Amino acid sequence: MLEDLDAKYRLSYLIGEVVRNDVWAESEMRSVWRALHNAQLPIGPMQRNFGFLIPQVRKTLRLPAVPEPFRKIALEVVEATHAAHQRRNTVAHDLLMQDHFDSNLVRSMRTSAAPRPLLELHAVSQDLMTMAWRLRGIWVTAPRWLRGPFSDDGQTRDSLLSWTRVAMGHIRADVPNAIVGTPGDAPEPPGGYR
Repeated sequence: MLEDLDAKYRLSYLIGEVVRNDVWAESEMRSVWRALHNAQLPIGPMQRNFGFLIPQVRKTLRLPAVPEPFRKIALEVVEATHAAHQRRNTVAHDLLMQDHFDSNLVRSMRTSAAPRPLLELHAVSQDLMTMAWRLRGIWVTAPRWLRGPFSDDGQTRDSLLSWTRVAMGHIRADVPNAIVGTPGDAPEPPGGYR
């Protein structure tokens, strides 16, 4: 798709993709916060800034009331989201421009760092999108792990296992227009998913 864009628009497009996917990941992190709050864990008021929301969720997930298998998966996703968000910050808060001699390179106008491949921005965008889906896997399965309230959302044991696999980072790439976990083992809450 990037090749379909005129070279002079690629940097702007990719910066937009990075920012959009970061906002999406933030929205999914807010849903994780809600799941923890709904389970009556002591999380405090939701932080407005993504950079402060991440440590708030991290701290709550470390509480003894959070079952170990779920805690391990969720903390891994939170840490990976934090790393991707930090990479976003270097993109969104820098003054970037495409190299005059090679439009496949991008350089900072604020530092003397060497030019880097434009596709690095695409990687940041993709990492943030993956983190958004993995965070969704966390909040979809959280009520079953944390004994929080949930309505009959139509989730079956198979769909919850699939979302657990998504949260674990095992996402099938061969299913068009759907996010599905790869086949394989996944932990279940005590008593299993119901």
